[in-house]
Amino acid sequence: ATNKIYVTLPYSNVVTVIDGVTLSTATVPAGAEPLNAAANPTNNKIYVGNYLGSSVTVIDGATLSTSTIPVGQYPYWVVANAVANKIYVTNQGSNSLTIIDGATSSTSTVPVGQGPYPVAFNALTNKVYVANYDGDSVTVVDGNTLSTTTIPVGMGPSYIAVNPVTNQIYVSNYFDDTVTVIDGASLSTLVIPVGQEIGRAHV
Repeated sequence: ATNKIYVTLPYSNVVTVIDGVTLSTATVPAGAEPLNAAANPTNNKIYVGNYLGSSVTVIDGATLSTSTIPVGQYPYWVVANAVANKIYVTNQGSNSLTIIDGATSSTSTVPVGQGPYPVAFNALTNKVYVANYDGDSVTVVDGNTLSTTTIPVGMGPSYIAVNPVTNQIYVSNYFDDTVTVIDGASLSTLVIPVGQEIGRAHV
C-alpha cells in the first residue's frame, strides 16, 4: 500500500526503510538484534522482533517514529493479521506466543510448545498455528478464545504455511524430511515424505 520495504539489520540494531519508487533509504533504530519484521497495512505500522531485547519495536510507517512493546524472551517470528488487526510473535526462550492488538498495543500471552519457531494464521477461521521446533508439535490457538490444541507432527518443524481456501496447514519437518498436512477443520494429519534438508513451506 505504501511501496516501502523494511530490512532488519540484526548486528546494527536498526531497520533500513527503502522507498520503492525512488530507492532512497532511511535508517530507524530498533532494539537488540532485530531479526524479523512484519508490516500491518491496517494501521501502517511495522513490528520488529528484537531477539536479544525481549521486545518489539513498533515503527510508524508515516513518521518513522518508534515505540517499544515488551514481549517474551527471544522473540523470533513476527506476522501481522490485517483482518483481525493482530500481530503474532513467537518467543523462543519463553515457549509462548505474544498477541499484540494493533489498535491498542495491548498484549496477551499464550503458552505454546517447546522452542516455538515460525507462526502462521488463517484469517478466515481466526486460527493461529505455531510450529514448536524443539517440541515436534504445532500449537493451534483460537484467535477468539485463546484456547489451544497441540498436534504432534514430524521432527523439527521449521516452517509452516496455511492455505485459507482449503483450510489446510503445511508443516515442513527438518529432521525427518517430511511435510505434515493438517486439516484445519478436523485437525487430522497426513504425512508426506519429501527430499532431504527441507526448507520453507509456501502456499
